[in-house]
Amino acid sequence: MSPSASDLSVTTAGESLCIVVRAEAHGPVLVREPVTRADLSDVFSEAWRDACLRKGHPAVALSDVSIRLVPNLADGSTSRCSGFALEVIPPNGKPTRCEFTNRSLNAVASRAIQKLKESGRLQDEPTVLYEVMIDRKPLVPAFAETESFAIAIKNPALTYLTVPLRPLLKQATAVNLLDDAVFPLFYTAEAFACAERCARKGSSAHPPVETGAVLVGPLCSCPETGEFFCVVSDVLEVMEAEESTFALSYSNRSWGRIQRVMNAKQAACPERAERILGQCHGHNFVPNDGKICDLCLKRPTCDMTNVFVSPDDQTWTRAVFARQPWQLCHIFGLSARADRINGLYGLQDGRLQARGFFILPDFQPAEWEQKPT
Repeated sequence: MSPSASDLSVTTAGESLCIVVRAEAHGPVLVREPVTRADLSDVFSEAWRDACLRKGHPAVALSDVSIRLVPNLADGSTSRCSGFALEVIPPNGKPTRCEFTNRSLNAVASRAIQKLKESGRLQDEPTVLYEVMIDRKPLVPAFAETESFAIAIKNPALTYLTVPLRPLLKQATAVNLLDDAVFPLFYTAEAFACAERCARKGSSAHPPVETGAVLVGPLCSCPETGEFFCVVSDVLEVMEAEESTFALSYSNRSWGRIQRVMNAKQAACPERAERILGQCHGHNFVPNDGKICDLCLKRPTCDMTNVFVSPDDQTWTRAVFARQPWQLCHIFGLSARADRINGLYGLQDGRLQARGFFILPDFQPAEWEQKPT
C-alpha cells in the first residue's frame, strides 16, 4: 500500500512491535501479543498534536502528515525496545521526533495478560512482567510480506478559533499545574462550577452514584506563538444514564440528547466552533470507608483519595475520543476524610495522565468568534 497526500502514512523499516510477557526476567515467553495499528492510534494523534497543532500548523489535518515509527533499542539488544519514537513529517515541513515510553503500550500488555488469565495459565504466576520487542516474525502475514506498511485514515481539517494566548494567561488562575510542557487548557469559572455540580450530584443518592457531564468548547490557535489550546466554555449534563456507585454508563438516550444539543448549538452559533472536548464524572464514595490514619488530621491534605483514572476510563476515552488528542477526563472525588478534591487528565505518552489547567473569569472573544478557521 503506498501513501498518498490524503492518507496518514505510518511506516517502519519492515518491522512491527509486539509485547512479550514473562513470569520473570529472561524466563520463557508466556504470550506474545502483536501491537496493531489501532493500538498506536493515540500515540499517532498525540504526535500530530505536538508536532503540528502546537507548532502553528492547526490547518494540517492528521491525514495530511506522514509518520515514521522508529524503535529505540535497549542497550546491548537487537530486538528489545526501551521505547520508540514517531517522526512526524507535515506537508512542506521539517520532521519532528516525538518520543514515547513502553508505558504508552500498557493497554496492549493488559490485553495479553488478560488472555493468560482467561486461559488459566496465570494461576501459579502471581506476578508477570512485559517487554516491548521488535517483532521479527509478525503474526499478521501482510506485515511479513511487505517491506513497510501504511494505514489510511481520512480526517477533515479542524475547525478552530484564532485567539491570542497571552491575554488569557494574564487573567487566568492556574490550578494544579504539573508540567509546563503540556498544551494549555482553560475553563471558564462558570463551566468549571457546572462541571463540579454535575459530577457531585450523585453524592446525594443513597448509596452515592457516579454522575457527570460532557465538556464543550472551542479549539484555539494563538497567532503570535503558534500554541494550540482549548477552552471549556460549556457543560452538558449526562441524563438518563445508568448510574452506580462505581460506574457511569451513557445510554442511547444520553447520547441522543447530547447530539441534539450539540447540533443545535453548532447550527445557531457556528462562529463559536464548539465541540465536545471530553467528559467529567464524580467518584462520590468516600475511600477506605472513611477510615483515616493517626496522622491524617495533622496533615494539610489527606493522601488517600479516590481521584484516579481507572482502566475503564482509559478504555472509554480511547474509544469515544479516538484521534482527538485534546481529550479530557476530569474526575471530582473525595479523600478518606471527605475533603473535596479533583483531578484533570489528558493524553500524554499515549495514555491519560494528570495535568493542570487554568480558570478564566469569562471567555467572550467576539472579535475572534466571527471568523473560525
